Amino acid sequence: MYGMSGPELLTQLKVHDTVREAERIHRVSAALKERKAAREALFSLNLARFWRRSAAVRPALQPPGS
Repeated sequence: MYGMSGPELLTQLKVHDTVREAERIHRVSAALKERKAAREALFSLNLARFWRRSAAVRPALQPPGS
């Protein structure tokens, strides 16, 4: 970096800041996508459990003559 003029140095620093910010945004985006996938998987699992329990309880609730 030695030998650069003031404007060149500022430009280089801005480029590095921009790249670092883009990398941070990419990491955060990936983490949020992973969290969303985990949340959706848990929701699907809970939904399946709910319907299984509902199906198991339903025959017990029907009147004897039906």
